[in-house]
Amino acid sequence: MDSLDTPRRHRLLGSRLGGLLETQTYETVALRRLRRRYAVRRARAAADVSLGSGPAAFLRAADAPPAPHLHDRVEAALAQFAEFRERHEDAADRWEAAFWGDEETTPDERVARERERRAADAAHAAPDDLFDFLERDHLVPPVAFDVPTPNDARDRWAHELAEPERLYGFADSTVSESLPRVSRSKTVLGPETVEYRVRFATPSLHVGDTATARVYEPESATDDLSTLVFFSGLGSFGDRAAYWLEEEAVARPLAREGYRVVLPDAPWHGRREPLGAYAGEPYLARAPVGHAELYGAAAQEAGVLVEWARTEGAPAVAVGGLSLGGIVSLHVAGRCGDWPESMRPDLVAPVSGVGSVTQALTGSRLVSLLGVDDALTAAGWTGDDLNDFAPLLNPPAKPALPPERILACYGSRDDVAPAEGMASLLRRWDVPRRNVMVWDRGHVGTATRLARDDAFRRVLTDELDRLAAEQSGDGDGERDDDADSGTATESTA
Repeated sequence: MDSLDTPRRHRLLGSRLGGLLETQTYETVALRRLRRRYAVRRARAAADVSLGSGPAAFLRAADAPPAPHLHDRVEAALAQFAEFRERHEDAADRWEAAFWGDEETTPDERVARERERRAADAAHAAPDDLFDFLERDHLVPPVAFDVPTPNDARDRWAHELAEPERLYGFADSTVSESLPRVSRSKTVLGPETVEYRVRFATPSLHVGDTATARVYEPESATDDLSTLVFFSGLGSFGDRAAYWLEEEAVARPLAREGYRVVLPDAPWHGRREPLGAYAGEPYLARAPVGHAELYGAAAQEAGVLVEWARTEGAPAVAVGGLSLGGIVSLHVAGRCGDWPESMRPDLVAPVSGVGSVTQALTGSRLVSLLGVDDALTAAGWTGDDLNDFAPLLNPPAKPALPPERILACYGSRDDVAPAEGMASLLRRWDVPRRNVMVWDRGHVGTATRLARDDAFRRVLTDELDRLAAEQSGDGDGERDDDADSGTATESTA
C-alpha cells in the first residue's frame, strides 16, 4: 500500500552535512535572506488578488511604486503564476472532495491526491523564481504595513486591556458544553503514520474563521494516546509547503513512537492564509494588535484541541510550539488557570519562545530585518505605548500551571527570540533548572537542532509518560532529579 514519504530535505538535514545548518555562518546567511523571502511572498499575495488587472494594478496591490519599465517582466511572471494558481485550485478541489466530501476513494488514491495537492500548494505559495526580480530592484516591501496609531489601538482594545481574560479566556466555566464541534477528515497514510485533518469554528471573537490542524497518529493507534499540540513558527505554510520542519522534526517521529501529535495552523497561517496576504503577514502588518489577536485566538484554539484530545482518550496532553508557537504555548501556560479543567494542558513545552514581546518589538533582530520597528515608529508608537499593551502581549507574571509542568528549550545566542527575555521569564516563573534545555545556538540553529537531535523530544515524552502513568495510578508522579529553579542548564549539544 502506498504512503507519503519523508522529504529528501529532511534526510539531508539529519545527515552530517546537515550540521552546517546549525552554524553561526548559516544563521547569518539565512537571516539576511529573510527580507527577500518575505518580499517575494508579498508579491505572490498581491498576484492572488490582481490577476487579470495588469502590471500597474499588481504593483499597487504589492505596495510597490510604479515601474512601467518592468511591466513586460511583470506580465510574464503573472501569466506563469496564473498557471500555478489554476493547478493549485484544481488540486485543492480534488483533495477536498477526497478528504472531506462524499467521494469514495481508496487509501492509495488519497495518497495520490495528497501528493498532488502538496506539490501544487507549494508551487503556488512560494514561487520565488517568478518574483525575485522585484525584490532585487527594491520595489516590493517584505510587509504591507497597516499599523494603527496608539490612540486608535487603546480605544479599540480598552476593555481587553482592563480585562485580558476577554482576549484569552472563555465566557464561563460551562463553555466546554458548547465548544465548537471538531470535524475530522478521512485519513492518509504517512511514513509509518496515519494522518488526517481536523477543523472547527475558532472560539475567538477577534479572528472569526475556521481553525484547522493536521493530526498524526501511529499506524496501529489505540484510544489512549498521549497527545502533543504543537504550534509552528511565524510564516509557516503548514502542509502547503514542500517541507514542513515541525512535521518531520516533531510530529512524525513522535507518532511513530506511539503518541498523537496535532500541528495547528495558527491564525493567518497554513490553510488559514487570508486572500491578499501571505502566511503570517497580518500578524506583522498590524503590530502590535495583530500580535495580541493571534496569541489570544491560538491560545483559545489550543484549549479546544486539548479538550478534543481528552475526548479521544488521551491520558496526558501537552501544548508546545516553536518560535511564534513557543509564544503561544507560554500564553497557554500563563492564561489557562480560569479555563475549564478539561481544556487545561498537563504540560507546556515552548521552544525558542519570547519572554517579553514588548521588548522584542524594539530589540529583536527579526523586527529590524522586516522593518516592523520603523513601521511602529512611523505610526507613533513609543516604548511607553508598547508597555501599555504588555497585559495583552506578554505572558503573565506568573504561570497558571505548576512550574514543574513547564519544559523549555532555547538558544543562548538567539537574537530573533531574544534569549535574555526567555531566561528572565523562566526565572520569574520558578521553572526548575532540570526543565530547561539551552543550546549554544541562534534562532535558526535551535530549530535545526530540534530537527537533528531528539534530546528535547525525549525529555518531553518522558514527562508525558510520567503524567499518563500518574493519571492511571501506575506511577507515583515523582522525579528523582534535582528540583532547583531559576537558572537554565547550558548544553552545547
